[in-house]
Amino acid sequence: MKKVLSRNSTKQKIVEAALRLFHANGYDGTSIRDIALQAEINPANISYYFRNKNGLLEYCFTSYLEQYIDIIEKEVGKLDPLHADSCLLSIVTKLLDFQNEQFLAARFINRELSLDTRLNREILSTYLAKEKNYFQFVLETGIKSNVFLRVNIPTFILQLKGLLTAPITHGHYAAELLNIHPFDQYYMEHYKQQCFLLLMQTLLVPHTVVSR
Repeated sequence: MKKVLSRNSTKQKIVEAALRLFHANGYDGTSIRDIALQAEINPANISYYFRNKNGLLEYCFTSYLEQYIDIIEKEVGKLDPLHADSCLLSIVTKLLDFQNEQFLAARFINRELSLDTRLNREILSTYLAKEKNYFQFVLETGIKSNVFLRVNIPTFILQLKGLLTAPITHGHYAAELLNIHPFDQYYMEHYKQQCFLLLMQTLLVPHTVVSR
């Protein structure tokens, strides 16, 4: 995992400025000069740390996704076969919290992942493949230990991804049409609880007590 940067470091200022502009104007609509102006640094610093705009884009992706996968990996490392439900709910909680804390990165990266690009294909074959394998392992473990019902695992993972990304990908819809704000703490707590109910109603073997 990449070293966590100081929020005052030049490198972190560049990343935060880039994410704000990528989010607002898109990757193609943002120039190196725009990022330098936003970060209040010399454009040469961007070349020094990232070589070019594409290198900066890749860094934004990998630094975010390494932290994302690390969260899942740590929870899976503590998996007790008889409490797979607890493990899954902990993963969901921590991923939703992480996305909340990293709103700009989460929103931009999830939007960009819908495109068919070389970088996205690499991300799919590395980070997102790891995510899928970890989710599959937790589900298979729960099924084998008779904690989970025998669901269709690929379909369930797709539904799980939908629950995790909905506050990000549908944030504008939620605010404008539903009058709810996905990254308000009060709303997120209710959203987590609703996710738990949906997941456990679909997944738990009857009479299993959710261990949280």
